[in-house]
Amino acid sequence: MKIAIYCLLLSLAGVNAAWAQILTNGTGLQAAAAVDIVGKSGEAGPGFEDRLTVREAEFLVFAPIDHLFDGMLNMAAHLEEEGAFFEIHEAYIGSTKLIPRSRFRLGQFFLSIGRLNQFHRHDWPFTSAPKVQAEFFDPEGILDTGGEFSTLLPTPLYWDITVGVTNGYTFGHSHSLGEKPDTPTHYLRSVNYFDLPWSGGTQIGLNYLGRKSDVGTDSRFIGLDATAKWREGKRLIFLIQSEVWDRAIKPAIGETEDTLGGYLYLQYGLTPRLSIGLRGDAYSVLSLEDAGGNSVDNGTYAVVPNLTFRPSEFSTFRVSYTYERDKPTAAPAETNHAVEFQATFILGAHPAHDF
Repeated sequence: MKIAIYCLLLSLAGVNAAWAQILTNGTGLQAAAAVDIVGKSGEAGPGFEDRLTVREAEFLVFAPIDHLFDGMLNMAAHLEEEGAFFEIHEAYIGSTKLIPRSRFRLGQFFLSIGRLNQFHRHDWPFTSAPKVQAEFFDPEGILDTGGEFSTLLPTPLYWDITVGVTNGYTFGHSHSLGEKPDTPTHYLRSVNYFDLPWSGGTQIGLNYLGRKSDVGTDSRFIGLDATAKWREGKRLIFLIQSEVWDRAIKPAIGETEDTLGGYLYLQYGLTPRLSIGLRGDAYSVLSLEDAGGNSVDNGTYAVVPNLTFRPSEFSTFRVSYTYERDKPTAAPAETNHAVEFQATFILGAHPAHDF
């Protein structure tokens, strides 16, 4: 079954330029495939395996539906602990033309919160998710079905506001239908953009997300993300990217669990094609106490350097090393090491990302 899935997807991925040109004639239809190959070696806790895998392969089509609406369909095959899955990642209709300075979409999509959650993994500047992303949302990101509306406020400063409501039957990447929540997933994101000296710019986002499950567990997330870039022509000279999230989970009966996590990533472009990066991660349950009610020192800290070779916007090769110190309880800390190799490539036209 796994072989059949990958053969099917890779067959779809073999769309050549001539076929893509035929599709676009008269319709504006664009087709693309993205493949993410990852190899791992080391000692990084339960579930870590030394192997080379096709972590994910995506096939997407996007186009104007008519003079008002646009559409997107993204199907992905990916590996998880339970096996290989081929499923819809995104399928939505949207518009940027109905309301001035505004856009919306309706369907299934990755929620517009934070920084990493708005990009597929093959577009990240590093290979694997920081612990805060993996634990709070999902190693791939949180997606759901619902509606989202964004508007650029008519103010002198750049101020973009996004609000969204989704089903919330499940939270994070899930293969079950879930149960109807007491309060659906809802979120708010405010984004500002500022020019910086020396041909730079920065985007700062403030995020809120909430949900109350069918068993009465109330979850609240507050996050701050910041991205700064300096370019010289096509060369990305310097990139700073960071997110900090606070999560409070209050069960129907019991005490609230408060967790804080974040990461900081720095990248320097040695040449237009070669760059070096360094990520630092931190994660701690602030409310963890022992039987006597005393606070327990705990936390996970990691340092992740990487080297990236990007011949063009359609291919990327990356090698990274992870050093992690994990102390989730009062027990002694464990040290994990891992080396990762990543190769990604894109066939066809890939939609552009904001900033």
